[in-house]
Amino acid sequence: MDAGCSKVIITPRRGLPLAGYFNPRPNTGVLDDLHVRCVLIRQGKVVCGWVTFDICMMSADLVDTVLVRLKKAGFRHGNGLIFSATHAHTAPYVTSLFGTSPDPGYLQSLIDKTVEAVLTAEQNFAPAVLKLGGVKDNPLAFNRRYWMKGGGVTTNPGVKNPDIVKPEGTVDREIGVLAVEQDGRVVAILANIVNHTDTVGTNQVSADWPGRMERCVQMALGYDPVVLTLIGCAGNVNQFDVRSDDYQGYAYARAWQIGQCYAERVVAQMKQLKPLAVDRITLVNKAITIPFRTITKEMCAAAQAVLDRVAAQTSGSDLTSEGLATGEGAVARFFAEQTLACRARCSGRRRRFRLVTLAFGDRFAVTSLPGEPFTEVGLAIKRRSPFKTTWPVSLAMGACGYVPLAACFARGGYETLPVEGGAPREDTADRLIEASSANLVRAKG
Repeated sequence: MDAGCSKVIITPRRGLPLAGYFNPRPNTGVLDDLHVRCVLIRQGKVVCGWVTFDICMMSADLVDTVLVRLKKAGFRHGNGLIFSATHAHTAPYVTSLFGTSPDPGYLQSLIDKTVEAVLTAEQNFAPAVLKLGGVKDNPLAFNRRYWMKGGGVTTNPGVKNPDIVKPEGTVDREIGVLAVEQDGRVVAILANIVNHTDTVGTNQVSADWPGRMERCVQMALGYDPVVLTLIGCAGNVNQFDVRSDDYQGYAYARAWQIGQCYAERVVAQMKQLKPLAVDRITLVNKAITIPFRTITKEMCAAAQAVLDRVAAQTSGSDLTSEGLATGEGAVARFFAEQTLACRARCSGRRRRFRLVTLAFGDRFAVTSLPGEPFTEVGLAIKRRSPFKTTWPVSLAMGACGYVPLAACFARGGYETLPVEGGAPREDTADRLIEASSANLVRAKG
């Protein structure tokens, strides 16, 4: 088996708007660099691997464009690549979101650098050993949807909110670790972690806690392996413990704190990892069509009522989901506008995504999921997988919005609200579980 890895800086110029919230924020500088990272594995004629971006989300069109460019450059293994975002909320727009489009120059640069990263990793192929492990210890992840007194569910209701009854769901606390060793030294580490990547909350560029985790791992090891964070199903999971009085607000120090916490667990696992014997690598690709929700006349009437009642915002403050939980008028108006935009431009349409499954022998598999599925989706895929260890990777191969469980739509919470470009149909979670499970069974052979 051979492996190759690379890392290329994709930090934007000053002033380029940052994605992640409901309104764009022109960046005022750089806290830390953004990167595209690539790890490729080769066994015989089979080549597969991972490409991760320090961005909020990507489009399927971006992936397709990169694959066309790679093929023209002589790379013939695009079907074996999983492209995913770390979901940093302090990175530029790469796909159109809430009426804001990517900067064409930055998007072209990102494509160029992604191609460079993959081709460089291919040029770096050398004999390698894979080692695998994991631990069920994720103390900084919490289900962010809560049942409230009086009924219904609210997302991010606020710390110590007296109306909280209990979390709506659970959390996948497993942290998976895969190390790539060459010449007795770890050159790359992949970590599958379930948590949102939104801790900085500033107008400055940052890779958030995955970037800080990489730095902390490197500091602990004394050299600089490439560290790829593969975000698990965290659509309803974030860092806020509503029971705690400890500060959990948005700050760069919080990104460092979470990054250090996860780095400690990754480094501790390095001593426990077991060699991954791989007699064959199996690649499975399956196309899935995800329809948008149908936006009814009743939903539009309710949205129009909000617009009639709530005046347009005139201040420049950021719009966040926390504002919706507190009943902030500007955020309620934003979602009302999005409902009407979704009805006009998305309702009844469909999108196509590729689900990519990489299987290493009969013990370990990684499978991609578009958008932000709820944590229960990942847990269901793991339970049904024929492999001992399975990593669902979200925000991969394209964006389709939040993917709640079907039962969640009637309960409330902003993840269930329709937005332009998001709003997958109510049965999407079940369909992703079925299609991913079928991929894994097929990969097992």
